[in-house]
Amino acid sequence: MLRSGSIEELKSIVSSGRGFAKPNLYYVYLPTLYTDQTSYEFGVLCSSVTLPSRQLTTVQRELGVVKQDVVYGFVNPTVNMSFRVLNDQGAREYFEQWQNLALNRYDDVEGRYETAYPDEYCKKIEIFQLEKGVSYPILNKEIDFGPINFNLDLDLGTQFEKNYSWILDRAYPVSVANETLTDGAANTISEINVEFTYQHWEGKKIPPKNKLKTALAGVIGAVASNI
Repeated sequence: MLRSGSIEELKSIVSSGRGFAKPNLYYVYLPTLYTDQTSYEFGVLCSSVTLPSRQLTTVQRELGVVKQDVVYGFVNPTVNMSFRVLNDQGAREYFEQWQNLALNRYDDVEGRYETAYPDEYCKKIEIFQLEKGVSYPILNKEIDFGPINFNLDLDLGTQFEKNYSWILDRAYPVSVANETLTDGAANTISEINVEFTYQHWEGKKIPPKNKLKTALAGVIGAVASNI
């Protein structure tokens, strides 16, 4: 129900919470499978990710005429991620290698496979929600040197900080689905969809960085803009 002053109250709540969370500001940290491999780029190439959830399982209990659902466990639905594919096919190779850790083919003639222990292919995945930092101007002045005019606009840059994380423990790609190649998609980018299963997950709030450093940067920007 709207009432007088509700807009200002909403602005105050949003300001105290450092603004609204943006669904397009995120990063996925994937494990390194081999020592000569970096997984940082795959996190950058992640185009979408579903956050982990938890479904409580219940059983109905009857006490006389009263019926009540009581909790006896839970189910963790799978997490789906999509990755853009480069011409080096690194993303496809990465997830194929990960699945090979779980089910490896050791006989090319007979097509025999061997399964590994879960400790060999279950890894940790971290999903980070990011927030946009503040860009503080250092110098924003128009300087006139006779026939030459310079417009200087320098700042400390805008950084993205982590404010929340979801940790998937003992996760692995249970399904890797490739898209259909077609000659009618010349202006699109190839993507693969990966479905992850995991044992459990945990969400953690990440406290903001040193507020004194942010305040000093704001003072520097305010002073420099008056030069």
